Amino acid sequence: MEIQDLSGPDWPYVLDLLPGDLEETARAKLAMVRRREITSAADLLRLCLCYACCDFSLREVAAHAALLGLGRLSDVAVMKRLQGSADWLSYLIIQFLAERGLTRQVPPVAVRILDATTITQPGSHGTDWRLHLSLDLARQQISSIELTGAEGAESFWRCQPQAGEILLADRGYAHRGAVAQMLEAQAHVVVRINWFTFPLQSREGQALNLLALLRPLARGEIADGPVQFAHDGTVYPMRLLALRKTQAAAEKEQHRLRRNATRRGRPLDRRTLQAAQFVLVLTDLKASQLPAAQGLELYRLRWQIEIAFKRLKSLLHLDHLRAKEPALARTYLYAKILGALLVEELTESSLAFFPWGYRLFPTDRQSLALAAELEPTAAGGD
Repeated sequence: MEIQDLSGPDWPYVLDLLPGDLEETARAKLAMVRRREITSAADLLRLCLCYACCDFSLREVAAHAALLGLGRLSDVAVMKRLQGSADWLSYLIIQFLAERGLTRQVPPVAVRILDATTITQPGSHGTDWRLHLSLDLARQQISSIELTGAEGAESFWRCQPQAGEILLADRGYAHRGAVAQMLEAQAHVVVRINWFTFPLQSREGQALNLLALLRPLARGEIADGPVQFAHDGTVYPMRLLALRKTQAAAEKEQHRLRRNATRRGRPLDRRTLQAAQFVLVLTDLKASQLPAAQGLELYRLRWQIEIAFKRLKSLLHLDHLRAKEPALARTYLYAKILGALLVEELTESSLAFFPWGYRLFPTDRQSLALAAELEPTAAGGD
């Protein structure tokens, strides 16, 4: 199924996948304030999906609404209805995920990958929005979504950890305060760190010179050593896993660092170039729980969330916004995300189990009527 099909012939099946209280929630979230032309929450949702998933302009959405028989609207009227729908769409996304149990732990140990990606508005060259996403590794499905402005940094603070689960994240999440909070909540972390932003100590409390310790490490050899870090007077015992990169991978990272330093007009510390030869991963899990090689393999699986982002950006064109106005931009992004979840559900779940391509939800009355028609008549039947 293509994302553009959501508001087309498959619309009845799309509605089957959504919460049954569309009308009530649309009113509660102030998405349906007036009912001129657009008279139902389902029609409003269809309007939002036309705008975001089909990448129509406001004028094209108005024309398409008339063709679908939803109502005759001006582009300004379309814009006002879309601007008021963002909170409702966000609610629908959360409900959609909750109904499918995507936030539940998967035994024996749940692994949640965290990451964020930047989104730019038309004509912008910086970060306008940041999309925070977590992925349930066992189910290979999105478990939570949060949209913030550019000020919303990557952090474990955004996570609501469950005791026993493993949180897997890249260097943007490596902050001592947030990591400490996850450990206090009895969650586990596997997080990549930078050599200078996450100071580590030996178990005796002495500052570590990581580069001096890692320099003798040969290619293919894994370093696994006990370390600790301190935050607000508390010491947290950890393990540091380190692996030397190939020369090609190290040179690629060093080239990126030099390019960024030149663009920002800042001098580049030679130690940063040296540290680019290694991958440094920090975890609180013991070696008996997570051997070093498995720990690095687990971190490698973080790329699964990168793939999820690439799919959203390439297939749904999520990396650039059609809208500049904040309320309209939020509606656009949330409708895109909801559309992606619906397409995933229809293609991977419904089509996988039902030869007709959707789930059946027969009412008792329909089932009884069909049974009555099939029963033999009193006068004699088969």
